[in-house]
Amino acid sequence: MPRDRVFFYSRHDGACYSEMIKAKKILQSFSVDKDYNVNDIIELYQVKLYIDNEIYLQEWTEHELEQIKNKVKDIWALIIVFWNRINYSNLIDTFNQLECWTLQDSFWEITSILSTCKNFDKPTFAELLNSKDFNIRAVLAQQKLVKYFGSEIRIYLLSYNKTAELLLSQYVEKHDKDKKELYFPKSLSLADKEDIISRYIDDKDVNLNFVRLVLNIRKQPELDISDKTRLKAQKLEDKLNRELLDKNGGVDFGLSVGFSESLEEPAKITKEGTTYVYEYSTKLILQSDTPFKLLTFFNSLFCYLDEQQCISLVSKNSDFCTTEKVFMSSKNEYPTSWVFGRKENLSLMQILAYDDLLQKKHNSNIEEIIEYYIVEHLNKLGLKGFRFKLPSKGTTYFEKIRTLLAEYDALLKQYKLFKEDGEIDFDLLRMSSRSYSLSQIPSFISKKYFYLNEDKLSLPLYLLFSDQSGLIYLEPFKGCKHSCLYDLLDKEEVLYGDYLPHQRDRLHHLFEQGYLFVDHNGYIRGKDVNQLFILKQLYTEEVLSYWHYDKECRGIIEQMAHDGILYSESTLFNKLEQSYFNYYLNKKEFTNGLDIRNSFMHGTNPDSENTLVNLYYILLKLIVLTVLKIHDDQYLKFKIKAQKHVVKTEYKH
Repeated sequence: MPRDRVFFYSRHDGACYSEMIKAKKILQSFSVDKDYNVNDIIELYQVKLYIDNEIYLQEWTEHELEQIKNKVKDIWALIIVFWNRINYSNLIDTFNQLECWTLQDSFWEITSILSTCKNFDKPTFAELLNSKDFNIRAVLAQQKLVKYFGSEIRIYLLSYNKTAELLLSQYVEKHDKDKKELYFPKSLSLADKEDIISRYIDDKDVNLNFVRLVLNIRKQPELDISDKTRLKAQKLEDKLNRELLDKNGGVDFGLSVGFSESLEEPAKITKEGTTYVYEYSTKLILQSDTPFKLLTFFNSLFCYLDEQQCISLVSKNSDFCTTEKVFMSSKNEYPTSWVFGRKENLSLMQILAYDDLLQKKHNSNIEEIIEYYIVEHLNKLGLKGFRFKLPSKGTTYFEKIRTLLAEYDALLKQYKLFKEDGEIDFDLLRMSSRSYSLSQIPSFISKKYFYLNEDKLSLPLYLLFSDQSGLIYLEPFKGCKHSCLYDLLDKEEVLYGDYLPHQRDRLHHLFEQGYLFVDHNGYIRGKDVNQLFILKQLYTEEVLSYWHYDKECRGIIEQMAHDGILYSESTLFNKLEQSYFNYYLNKKEFTNGLDIRNSFMHGTNPDSENTLVNLYYILLKLIVLTVLKIHDDQYLKFKIKAQKHVVKTEYKH
């Protein structure tokens, strides 16, 4: 769109204010008697979109707004008249008058809304399809057009060299909510689509990002590929990755994990060049006299769980930097940021080094710690009868993994049965050979986790906590580095008057929702510190472990649930943790998972010794995390029971 013309980007776009200033002039000068060309008509349509989406200038009075809405009705009537004049005889000439290729989206959108495609003959449309600078994506975004010109579009797509990218963009690529859906002719068969993708892989101008998307195709009615095509894509990705590394080199970054006998403090983190060195106290480990104490070091030393006792290793949206967010990714893959990769490498090095230390210095190992907790410690907590059999000594890593996978499934089943029946009936347990979904494993407490209902608070969370909201860029704090508005207000004294008019429009939303206010000196303040803290937790952690918050914060969570903003579930694992486990154990949820459980069950597992060792410690880590989650579940059960007892005692007194 030419920069001097009005364009509607989205309801929440930061350009709304500046675009509305231009729209105001268009509205003031509008007249049904003017001679408008196709570019003018499309601009009037953009103005209409702003008003339809209730985006107004604050200066407009109710009377002025009513007049503007009536004027928009006249604008729409004029658009209808103009568009109905476009037919097979002037279609190409009118289309060629468009000032910019970006206007094609609106051109075909209006055509679809008014169903004027029936005024075009198919040979003329086919000619237009093959014209220079034609944007096929703009047509594919309109279902009516695709249905009406299906045959012509299919012929075009079969020869167009970017059709594979369009298919992958629609069916595999992950998009934001504003991305338009694409439609394809029903006559474009699954065989056609696979052939298009196969030919794309063979093309010399293939894009590595789209090759990676091919590997993340999940079988669906609209798109599927054979193992042969998938293998071809895998080989090409390996080749292109090697070429990329040879050309650009790798990032010089390292991690080191070890135990020191001279270290007095529990842990120490230093940096040597580009390598982060994590040291832990050998003395602390060797002084531990119980397997349970040895287990707790996964939390207290290695930080496998966060402050609300949720697994800290999971992938979260807040871990992604701005650059990573714009990278192409599949909606079917587990999102892996640089932060996630670093956490995974560190946690794996920690458990491997810890197991080595226990075997050499403590005459034990992690397997035995796990067995002790499940068989002995759970019994002390009142969960009697749990079983967990370790792999036989001297077995291979392949055999260890198979045994531990079976025992892990049995552990989850036992936990579920005990919660439901208060005991474990092993005859009942043997009746079913199927594995439970992690979402089916219950918690022993109610209201375990709270989540944000979809689309609730998306704008205030973005304004308060995103580094892209535009509300941290103020002249008085130009040299300061603040991550978001919340961080800015927490560390600086910010005057409302320091903001520009278009920034104030965003602030007003936060004022109206009761999150911020302007004090009598003109400074912006948070209305409720606890409320903003809970919002920040929702933004960064994406889940609230209810019983790990104090009474005041729990009250806020309850109110938000009452208002329909939050909902709760009572499962052992929260949703992020479930996805994390699914990423490693199966391909139920993600196409890029390691699929440890299924590959070892069906004999498709890797046979490299190094890979097997790596998978063994990953599996050990998952089991340790599960044990830590079980312990937290039981701790909360006793904590809540104790609180209720105190309340009853106080009531009696």
